[in-house]
Amino acid sequence: MFRELKEDVAYDLSELGELAGCVRSSAEELRHRILAWLRAVYEASPAEAGVALPEVGDGWVRFSGFAGRVECPGGVVEVVPKVGWDGVLRMLDDVVSVFRNLPTYLRASSPLGVAASAVALGWGNTLAVEYSLAVLELSWRFLSTFRPLSLERLLVTAGGVVGRPNVAETARLMMRGVPMGVFSRVRAVEDIGAAAVFRALNEAVKRDLEALVRNFEEFMNVEASSVGVLAEELRRLISAHKEVLQRLSEARGVSITRELLMRVRELGRSNPVIVAGVDLYIAYRAYRHLLKRGGEGRLHLISTHKLYELWILAMVLQRLGATQLVGRLSLKNGGKFVNDVEVEYDVMYGSVLRRLAGGAHIRPDIVVKLPGGRTFVIDAKYKEEVSEEDLGRLLIYAVELSQPDLSGAMAYLGDSKVWKSRGRRVGLCKADPRTGYVDFCCLIGFC
Repeated sequence: MFRELKEDVAYDLSELGELAGCVRSSAEELRHRILAWLRAVYEASPAEAGVALPEVGDGWVRFSGFAGRVECPGGVVEVVPKVGWDGVLRMLDDVVSVFRNLPTYLRASSPLGVAASAVALGWGNTLAVEYSLAVLELSWRFLSTFRPLSLERLLVTAGGVVGRPNVAETARLMMRGVPMGVFSRVRAVEDIGAAAVFRALNEAVKRDLEALVRNFEEFMNVEASSVGVLAEELRRLISAHKEVLQRLSEARGVSITRELLMRVRELGRSNPVIVAGVDLYIAYRAYRHLLKRGGEGRLHLISTHKLYELWILAMVLQRLGATQLVGRLSLKNGGKFVNDVEVEYDVMYGSVLRRLAGGAHIRPDIVVKLPGGRTFVIDAKYKEEVSEEDLGRLLIYAVELSQPDLSGAMAYLGDSKVWKSRGRRVGLCKADPRTGYVDFCCLIGFC
């Protein structure tokens, strides 16, 4: 049986027949995954992080901000995106194309790598993208952890608790010679395949560890990484992972069980890197449900509303000729691109922009600052029509963005409208992936 649903449309479960139970439980599972991910990564609620949730009510369900396929025992349910699959593929293609100069995010283990594969293979309606593809993970990791080598996060066990580092444990490991520094967060998924030890299971562990070693070897000639890890320390880390790889290869054909990992840990007890790596892998196995690829379960869904935000950012940077990152980009501290273009993304924290704008009344999706101080504040609304609440945010922008160098705009799927009053300018601007049209005159004043 095949049933087609529309994104952001409420459906009575009684209309879905034998698929009703599966659809309801799938929406509930997706809600659970999102909430769990936000707790582990953002330490925030969906509202604080600007993330939509599927809605499940008394006898009804709605997939808000998500599209894709759900595999049910009685058939397949397809949630069709409001911009169509061609629109989704255009956004994926544009995001990958614009950020092609960020190689960390084009590796096979990264969401953008999965996205690139989806575009290249033309998967279309069977988009088997990683859960929250360009999405909850991408919106955090893509713009907050651009570090070719995030080694300090890789090595600290933090007492096995994601996102809550254990300072005492960190100090103990440092005394044992582990090259690391005090940090603010432990991530379940790291850049350049470095999290392979933690996320792969069974035979996939061997393949990912082999890729891990190859990826690290690409950086052998660097003088120092962005987090201050010296090249010699990096070489020691590579050597340690080769040892782990050797131990695992000796058990070829054997499932990677806790017992095998503990045996590897014991064999490598003289090397704190091996011990820390195995401990982290064991700790993160408990979070495996947060790291599933789209093809591993019944849910094959993409977060369309977060992808839309990234598409708007990609299009703006492309228009400004600033798609090459300089240094690193952080969710809390922002980042810089070529031509001295500065960006803040998903502004959840106290930021320079908020101080300029007059406080914490606004939480824009995107902030772009040009040389000389001109700043664009952009909200991305993945919808055809704006609500009274959305218009209220525009009014807040008009009040808060009172400085002459600041301008606010809201990108959405509908037609453009611009308001100007006493030198202030606020725009409701068309950005439609179905056609690829973005009204840059309205959005950033660049016609």
